[in-house]
Amino acid sequence: MNLAPVVVFAFNRSDLLKNTLDSLKTNPLANETNLYIFIDGPRNDADTDKINQVKQIAIDFTGFKEKIIFTSTFNQGLAKSIISGVTKIINKYGKVIVVEDDLYVSKSFLTYMNALLTTYENDERIFQVSGFGVKINVPSGYKYDVYLNNRAHSWTWGTWKDRWDTVDWEVKDYNNLMHDKTKQKAFNKGGSDLYGMLKGFMQGKNNSWYIRFTYSMFLQNRYGVSPIKSLVINDGFRPESTHCNVYNRYKIDFLNEYKQEFSIPPKIEWDSRINKQAKKYWSIPYRIHGKIMTLLIKMKRII
Repeated sequence: MNLAPVVVFAFNRSDLLKNTLDSLKTNPLANETNLYIFIDGPRNDADTDKINQVKQIAIDFTGFKEKIIFTSTFNQGLAKSIISGVTKIINKYGKVIVVEDDLYVSKSFLTYMNALLTTYENDERIFQVSGFGVKINVPSGYKYDVYLNNRAHSWTWGTWKDRWDTVDWEVKDYNNLMHDKTKQKAFNKGGSDLYGMLKGFMQGKNNSWYIRFTYSMFLQNRYGVSPIKSLVINDGFRPESTHCNVYNRYKIDFLNEYKQEFSIPPKIEWDSRINKQAKKYWSIPYRIHGKIMTLLIKMKRII
């Protein structure tokens, strides 16, 4: 198997980066895999010492076939870091596995991700694959470890150069979407937050690379592939995390043990029973509940 490189993005949280790298190292394929670590630059003087600690963690880390570290002298922000970093590596290898610095992965993560990237490389319906999956009650008769979905996931993901190159980072189609309620509704079939998130980007309220990636997937009528049991846990739900709420509304079954082989169909088909369950995590009631819980947690900290 031609293994995909792993690209890790880090900023100023050395403890989380260490947890991420240590979890990756437990994978049997680690010593056959090339690792690239991108470390963003400081936003202010207060970040400098923290980023130096992150750099030292990256320098000291071993366990992969090859390790290359890229550092920025200025703060690019997550979106620019990911877009430029992934482009650099995917142009060399044709595919990538991407992990951010607040994610803890399973011992089976690299085996799983490489299997998906190999299986679906020539399936043009598939835009990306992910190691993250919400908790699913497996329907009777469903025998696979993965399912097809209409929402990309950013908590560990992989894709191929020919898909990545089709992403419209400028969202040139937005004016059409803005005046087409039917299209907005279709986009939100992947979750009630999607159109609002894209609108927020266009209005300068967020700088999400993810929503632009997801919108390109939607425009091309392509899909993502997610696991029935998640191979990743997000360790970033705490106050200093820049891009996550404090309260984590996503429930998962974590595949902690090593699994050498996964049941992956060569031709994966849509299962409405599974997607009905998955979609509820991005429904309006779930999102409102998450915001209320986050507010309560913040209030308790103030008190």
